Formats: sequence, C-alpha cells, structure tokens
Amino acid sequence: MTGKKTTASSAGRTRKKAKVVLEDEEEAGLEDEEEATVTLSVEKDALECDICCLPFQSEAFMCKNGHSVCAKCCIRTNGKCWTCSERIGDIRCRPLEKLLAAATTSCMFKSNGCYDVISYLEKVTHEETCQRAPYKCPVHGCAYSGLRLGYHVAQDHGHDDDGLASVVFIYGKAVATVRKDEPFRVLLQRNTERVFLLLNGHDLLQGRSLSLLCLGPRFQDGVEVELKYKMEVSGGAPGALTLSASGTIPFARRLDGFQAKGFLFVPDAYWGSAGSISVTVRIYV
Repeated sequence: MTGKKTTASSAGRTRKKAKVVLEDEEEAGLEDEEEATVTLSVEKDALECDICCLPFQSEAFMCKNGHSVCAKCCIRTNGKCWTCSERIGDIRCRPLEKLLAAATTSCMFKSNGCYDVISYLEKVTHEETCQRAPYKCPVHGCAYSGLRLGYHVAQDHGHDDDGLASVVFIYGKAVATVRKDEPFRVLLQRNTERVFLLLNGHDLLQGRSLSLLCLGPRFQDGVEVELKYKMEVSGGAPGALTLSASGTIPFARRLDGFQAKGFLFVPDAYWGSAGSISVTVRIYV
C-alpha cells in the first residue's frame, strides 16, 4: 500500500459519526490489481481539539501521555497539558497530522447546492467564501436565512410598519432618509440578491457614524467583485459643509458581529430638530 486517501464528512458534536473512506491505491508496477476501498466510522470529536473544540489545523501537539491539542491552545495553556499537567508543545502528533492532511470532506452548505469535495484542512476557509452559503436577514426577529435575501427583504420587509427595514431602491444612486433612532436603512439594486445596509452607528460622542455593508455574494460568474461607494450628507443650515466619504464595501453573511472599519462621521448638529438626515449614496464597480 503506497498511499491513503481519507474522506471525512461533517457530523454533529454529540456522539455522531463522521464517515471516513480509506482507499488502497495500486501497488507500483501492479497496474492490473484492483483498488480496494474500506469504509470506516470515527467520532468527529477525534478530529477536534479537546480544549477549544475547533477542528485541528495542520499542526497538532501532544504530551508524553498522548493528550493532543491544537497549536493555538498549546500557546494558550503555556505549554502545560490541560489533562495531566505534563509539558506539551515539544512533540508533534504526526499520525493525527497525516490523517488530517489526507482527509477530505463535503461542504456544510451541500444542501444549498455546493457539492465540492474539499480538503479537511481547508474546510473552514472554503465555507467562509462559499458561494452557496446562506445570508441571514438583518431585520430583528426575522429567522430567514437563505440564498435569496434580496427577494426576501423586498417582499417581506419592504413595507414594514416599523420602518426599520423600509427599502430604498438604487438606480445609479439613491437618496435615503435616515432617522437618528433607526439602526440601518436597506438599499436594494434591481436584478440582484445583494442587500446593502446603510448602517447608523451610535457608538461615537456628539454624532453618528454612517457606513455601508453588503449582505450578498462576493462573486459574480466566478469572478470576485469589488464594489465601491460614495456617500454625502449636506448640512441643513446655510453655509454648512457637505460631508462625504468613499471606499470599498465589505461583504458579510450577517449583520450580527460586524464592525465597520471605515465610516462617515455626522455631528449631532446635522440631524436637526426632526432627528433625521438625507444621505446620497452611489454604489459602483
């Protein structure tokens, strides 16, 4: 047997099995010998670090008693085994590393149409950018998560009474009225499933931060798209300066946990007695 190819499919954390396929490749010089395949089941936990419960990456370490941890947890524990207190970090767990390097698995978004067979070590990276990954609706209390977020928002939230997800359609550019007490406004383009959020941050003193986020596919026809924006806010009083900002729009699957790296600062004085402003937004490639 000159090589092994291992296939592991995703499974749950509680006593669920992950299928592993071991294929015996043909011996050198014996081309007529039939290929043998053995199907086994292993606990998925065996491929995850016992401390952080995340999948092992390319490096795994063990103490002299055989307890294994990932490289990051090896540093977090200051080189001390969490089970037996022996030193850990000097010995690599080579058998486990070979298993991980040879293993392949299916994408967790297979039910959405991604049938790629990927390296186990590249599973996390693949799923972060998978084109079949669902997008979560940003409207509070809505449980929708799917591939047609733009259609969902337009149909189900375009005329909400609370106005939190009132939709503004973009035709080259759009003018959106933003109230000081609303967390975002939704901007939609025709014939696309991308949803743009004009975020109204309230984490600054004496003003608000306006930023843009795209919930939608980063790729189009297999090519990564870089979307840019320019936004402007005019002062209500005569002679007031026009505020503007431009940059690249970040992509995400959900609003939860997103932190804007760039924004337009709008002082409290610009919001006026009505507590609202008009923002001109242009989105382009």
